[in-house]
Amino acid sequence: MRSFLAFLLVMIPLAAQAQAEEPEGSVMEGLDDMADAIVWLTTRRWEGPRTPAPAPQTRPMVSYRLESSFSRVAVHAPDTVSPVYAERVLRILEGVASRLDVEGWPRPLPDGGLGGSSAFDLYLTPTDALAEGRSDGRCIWSYLDAAIAHGVVDPSLTGIDLEAAITSAYAQGVLLGLDPAEASEWHRAAASWLAWRTTGQFGPADSGSRQQQESWRSWVGDGAGQGEGGALFLAMMSERHDGGSGDFVRDLWQLTRQRTWDGVDLRAAPDLWQAIHRALSVGGDQLHATVEDLAVARWFLGEREDHSHFHELRGLGADATVRPVFTGSVDAMPLHTRASHPIETYGTAYATIDTKNAPPKSRLRVWLRGEYGVEWALTASRVSSDGRELARLSAPPRRGDRRSYLPVELTDDTEYVMISVTNLSHRLPDADDPDPNARAFRLIFDLVQEGQEPDYDLATTLQ
Repeated sequence: MRSFLAFLLVMIPLAAQAQAEEPEGSVMEGLDDMADAIVWLTTRRWEGPRTPAPAPQTRPMVSYRLESSFSRVAVHAPDTVSPVYAERVLRILEGVASRLDVEGWPRPLPDGGLGGSSAFDLYLTPTDALAEGRSDGRCIWSYLDAAIAHGVVDPSLTGIDLEAAITSAYAQGVLLGLDPAEASEWHRAAASWLAWRTTGQFGPADSGSRQQQESWRSWVGDGAGQGEGGALFLAMMSERHDGGSGDFVRDLWQLTRQRTWDGVDLRAAPDLWQAIHRALSVGGDQLHATVEDLAVARWFLGEREDHSHFHELRGLGADATVRPVFTGSVDAMPLHTRASHPIETYGTAYATIDTKNAPPKSRLRVWLRGEYGVEWALTASRVSSDGRELARLSAPPRRGDRRSYLPVELTDDTEYVMISVTNLSHRLPDADDPDPNARAFRLIFDLVQEGQEPDYDLATTLQ
């Protein structure tokens, strides 16, 4: 009874604000305003993050178009592009669309004849990005947020670069239709990954080598905008969780979809990082554990790929080899490293210790001292002379504690110990916003034999 009286105390003043003249068709004076007040008080409001919708872009000027007779795609080109080249682009585009159809990806949304028909339009025109999907504006008839899109490919490309570019541009058009609120770097990353699945190359300007050579970078969201880091991450996630079929990654994009029914900016959650976190949790896995595992796995790519667990990623080339930021030997213990380059969220730095001259039954002790504000993952792998990972030991990350410790029991077949240090941040990253959680660390090593203690002051060493 009291709650009903309280409701009336709120509603009566609102209803009293009724205009002198009721709208035509009103049944009772003040009833319309009371109904509006009830809706205003009871409707749930979105309080999550928002992001601007991709800005519509004017389509390039062209002279002619070629449309497929059996696939809903078309190619547009200026006079400077030969019809022979445009015809080849059309054939490649038809193959890309057919393959993604077979793999279960939706097609780009029809554009209402903006390019002369409802087909997906690919324009051959110079672009610094080499390949991109561009928005034509929000799709107003879609229940879920979606954008109509067209593709652009630079006509200077040839060979495998051209095939990767066409795949990337078409895939970005697909992804704009699925989730226009997602960060453009994730669009580029997923499109580059799909290009790699089709052509063996991560997009026309992406090779994966930079992400490996600068392993301290975030996978996605560091501002580089190229997508090769996210493409490599998605490739490893796919092989880990769906055997390389691509089903896991495709379904992640379905988890990110939402509907914005109020306001202008789009709802930005759930984003792809949140979808990955949730999908792994439902499967009994953890994102932090996965990131830590992938940090070790990426060490065994490039020149070390003969012993990689990710067979699909073999063949990336020597440029995709991770380099350690610190190398040492058991002959010069104890060792202290200098402060590292700041490690971005989910980025990793590596160190190696040569253990060939380690005495029998000895133990390498590893201490991590990281900066405050993030969680740290510390992993040590014993590696044989032929490059195989013999064993792995991890220190569980602890919230609020920047310190970790690992004792590594050395064996006769251990050539060196590889130590990986990963910044797990304190929250999920957001590719839409700059990440302020880059942190540095340092490492301390010493060697002890069974039943012996070092002849130096350990307390001083750990400072």
